[in-house]
Amino acid sequence: MKRTLMIFTVVLNCSMIFSQTIFDALKSTENDINGTARYSGMAGAFGALGGDPSAVKDNPAAIGVYRKSEFTATIDALMQGSASNWNENIVTDSKYGLGLNNISLVLASPTWRSESGYSGLLSSNFSFAYNKLKNFNRNLYVESNPVNSSMTDYFAYFSGSIPNNQLEWDNYPQNNYTNPFNDYGLPWMSVMAHYGRLINPVYNTSNEFVGYGSLLEGGENVTPSYTLTERGSINEYSLGWSGNFSNKFFFGATFNIQSIDYRADSKYDEAFGNGGGMTLDNTVTTKGNGINANLGIIAVPVDFLRLGFSLHTPMFYSMTTRNSSTLSFNSSVTGNVESPENFIDYQLQTPMQLNASAAFIFGKKGLISAEYVFSNNKGMKMLDDTGNAQVYQDDNKDMGNMLNNSRTIKIGGEYKLTDNFSLRLCYANTSAITNSTAAKLMIPNTTRTDPEYFQHLRTDYTTAGFGYREANWYIDFAYMFKLLYENYYAFNSTSTEFNQAYATKPALVLTNNNNLIITLGLKF
Repeated sequence: MKRTLMIFTVVLNCSMIFSQTIFDALKSTENDINGTARYSGMAGAFGALGGDPSAVKDNPAAIGVYRKSEFTATIDALMQGSASNWNENIVTDSKYGLGLNNISLVLASPTWRSESGYSGLLSSNFSFAYNKLKNFNRNLYVESNPVNSSMTDYFAYFSGSIPNNQLEWDNYPQNNYTNPFNDYGLPWMSVMAHYGRLINPVYNTSNEFVGYGSLLEGGENVTPSYTLTERGSINEYSLGWSGNFSNKFFFGATFNIQSIDYRADSKYDEAFGNGGGMTLDNTVTTKGNGINANLGIIAVPVDFLRLGFSLHTPMFYSMTTRNSSTLSFNSSVTGNVESPENFIDYQLQTPMQLNASAAFIFGKKGLISAEYVFSNNKGMKMLDDTGNAQVYQDDNKDMGNMLNNSRTIKIGGEYKLTDNFSLRLCYANTSAITNSTAAKLMIPNTTRTDPEYFQHLRTDYTTAGFGYREANWYIDFAYMFKLLYENYYAFNSTSTEFNQAYATKPALVLTNNNNLIITLGLKF
């Protein structure tokens, strides 16, 4: 007996839509703690300190602290590993690479000094910087022990009550896969699954069509696995200014241009318990550019205390996302079907961010610094390429319901063994960005065929470093260990009816980044 799940849904009889989801939006907002070796060795807790080129991206007032002009460059060696546990089956994967983290130029420009001492605007400094905000590079493999829940069950559930005659490919030339979609606005995923006979129409006793069911026999298990290769980065190019007022107050602003270049190649496999199987390959790429402005202040009420505050306006992105897929099958029929490359242009408004920080200075021997970062994730918004948010009103509502307003806490310390040599040790944590209800909601007429998604649980950073400084140059080294906790879902099973029939468990995915970072700086 074939597995049957009859769920009635509304199928929109309109043009195809290449939908975006909250998980597409998050790719543009989840930045790493990334930068120079000193900044990384302090886990980014530099908002109240300044004097580091990477601190400028957190608090523009950091530029005003400079007394000399400075040029810096930073490279890193990344050793990325991942481990997953899906239904008590643990597997690992890894990747290695080299990258450029930062190039910056700060021009210190003293203005004037009064006869009675230092007062007024003492310097007007400028900065030009490139910073890599996020490195997407990751290899991930997830594999489960045999389970009862299959992607074919999800295909059947998602297809709902699409009329069977609309999914019959025999009505169309085999070398022309576009007609079913153009004629009826059907989801690619459903038509591909039907073409491979992974789902079949179900009729009641009166021979009336009532929905779809999986090709699998009742009680038949499957063994699923998932492979993901991610590549790309988010890069920022900024122009900044900051003024030093009497060595007590620093005010700064930056104008920033960000670019995102992301590619994900994924492969979902299932081996059917009674023989045969299926493979779903997806490629998704996202490219875009955005602009925003940051404002910041640093106050020095007493010599041993510095306080910082900054505001990051939302980044306004113009994006293009492309998707293509191939479904291969080997069961009642054997073959494969490919989707054409689909693309959509849209706009994204990232969250507003607030940073508050404090640093305690212990003479010339050391310091302790802390920073709190608040990100208004619920305020993210997607719009179409004309700036109309109405098209994405459901997605924007989902972001308010499924995302958390996250916080990042950074705590770090630096101790000078000599006037030239310093040691650093720090920790940082980012809270859960998604909540337990977060799920990828595929719309009925989407051209997307990648139902998998990841819930963000938390991110931990542990860092250490050291540096050597002379009057006109310095070199810093840092080691950063980043541990990302996520839940992986092969498909959305949050619907009560579907989950009761084919309950699924997420895989716990741990991604660790081991970064070795080197910065060389020249002062003039």
